[in-house]
Parts: sequence; C-alpha cells; structure tokens
Amino acid sequence: MSANIIKLIFLCIILTVLLAIAAQPLFGLFNLEAKSSSQQFAWGMGAGALIASLLTGIILLIKPYKLAIKKQTLFIGNLAFKSTDRDLRKLFSQCGEVFSIRLMTDRVTRKPRGYGFIEMDSVGAKKAMSTLNEQEFMGRELRVSLANEPSKQADE
Repeated sequence: MSANIIKLIFLCIILTVLLAIAAQPLFGLFNLEAKSSSQQFAWGMGAGALIASLLTGIILLIKPYKLAIKKQTLFIGNLAFKSTDRDLRKLFSQCGEVFSIRLMTDRVTRKPRGYGFIEMDSVGAKKAMSTLNEQEFMGRELRVSLANEPSKQADE
C-alpha cells in the first residue's frame, strides 16, 4: 500500500477518536446521558467515524488522490503488418496494465511500418521484456525493449 494511503487511514482513525471524545458534551442534546459510559463512547465513535469518513471524502473530492504509477514505454519491433492495437493489448496485458499503444504507420500510404510503442506500468514492462522478447507473435519474432526517451531537439 502507498504511504499516502496509510497516512490517510491513520488520519481518519485519529479524527474518529478525537470526534468521539469531543462529542461527549453533546450527549445531553440527544438524551444519551442515561446510557453507560461505554455506550456513550460507542455512540461517539460511530458519530466520529461518520463525520471523519465524510471529511475524508470531501478532502478527496477537493484534491483527488492520484496513485503514483511509474510508467515505462516499450519499443515493439518486428510486428506483423496485420497486427492491431487490440491484438497487442491482449498480448501485453498478460504481463501488466497497458496504458496506451501507438502503432507507427507511413505518413503517405498509411500502411503499417512494423513497429510501435506501448506504455505500461514499470513492473509489467519488465515482465513483458523478459517474457515476450524474441517470442513468435502472428508469424514474426517480436523485439521488445525499453524505448529511448524523445530528445528535446525533436520537439523544437
């Protein structure tokens, strides 16, 4: 589990206990003074948990929590010209989560060029490189490696 999720859980628990203790003076309003102290604390914990979960939900709505997933781009070479995004997604999703697939085509003829790029989570990318490199796919031996990062000169 991510460290941020653990911190959020602890914050919710601490908020629950603090709200349960702070709610003790309010028990007179809800006719809970006749209850035993353990029952009052249980009611306070329930109310505190409800309020803490609502506050946590509001915090997440205001600032959505994004999991830090490290992505890597793979170069896929020697692809069969008839292979599609769907074929590659089915093959590579066995190794991990596939975020995007880009199959390169000729600008003029729009025919496939036989290579592409797949963006995956880093663990899945490593697994894909070790298991799918030099494996036969649609009659051709795939080449799977880490893609070079685009240079800044190409952007200018």
